[in-house]
Amino acid sequence: MSSDSPSATPTDPLDLEGLLHPEEQESFRRLCLPTSSSELAELAGVVRMHLVHVRDQATARTDLEMAEKVGAAFEAVLTSTDGFAADERALMRGAVEYFLMAEDASGDLDDVMGFDDDARILNSVLERVGRKDLEVPFG
Repeated sequence: MSSDSPSATPTDPLDLEGLLHPEEQESFRRLCLPTSSSELAELAGVVRMHLVHVRDQATARTDLEMAEKVGAAFEAVLTSTDGFAADERALMRGAVEYFLMAEDASGDLDDVMGFDDDARILNSVLERVGRKDLEVPFG
């Protein structure tokens, strides 16, 4: 089996206690699916399309700046995941899928801090995969 095989699942998930609310933790962990590097690269386009949707549906309470920062960090990392282990790819997939959910622990479009949970999850995964340089400041 190649190291890029999507069949493995995360064996050492992130310690999310204290970082995420319990409902965020549960949602995130369900989204950490086995994924190949090529599948992650394809998700960069999905992230771009999601940002178009966010801009189109934004309300006065939507933090578009945070959405753009999170999206930019995803785009930067998703095209350079060839060296990621299977569990790291699964965690990155979970972070992307969580970002794509409009109604997660805090409603992305209706809450001024709606993308903060997405940034916390992304930053945790970025730290895990050795890409702290892409972390998104928030809060």
